[in-house]
Amino acid sequence: MVSVSHDEGRRLIILRPNRSADWHQNRMLWMLLFSHSSLIATGFALAGAWMILPFAGLELLLLGAALWYVNWKCNHQQVITLDGASLAIDKGVLRPRRRWRFVTVETSVSVLEAPFPNEPPRVSLCSAGEQVGIGEFLGHEELAELLSRLRACGLRVCDQGAAGTRHF
Repeated sequence: MVSVSHDEGRRLIILRPNRSADWHQNRMLWMLLFSHSSLIATGFALAGAWMILPFAGLELLLLGAALWYVNWKCNHQQVITLDGASLAIDKGVLRPRRRWRFVTVETSVSVLEAPFPNEPPRVSLCSAGEQVGIGEFLGHEELAELLSRLRACGLRVCDQGAAGTRHF
């Protein structure tokens, strides 16, 4: 998801992965599956197949861990701040974990074609020999929107496809 906001003369471009369910909805799903699986496992245990209980518990534990991990990955966020002559990129979950600062006029956007046709291209911001990948979790349409937003901010976009480097 790409969202843009203006704050005190700064332009913020916020990139987030699409989330079909939040943590509360995932917990509700896990509780529903827990109750369903517990009823079935209890029925088998009462019928004499008590060995199913540890496997049912392990299955529910692994499912809960997988739901938590996916939810955590979906909370990643990238914030690109354009403030006149400077550009900052913040990446993290809940708070910025990494930060890069570039001079806006020296920064360009590099678009590298994906090796497979259904994959979206790789986009990165380049300045002074440093390259920072952005929007790795975005789809084709969202990347196109991101590129148009970056162009509107005055950044030069370089397409590095099979035909060589093209500047837009």
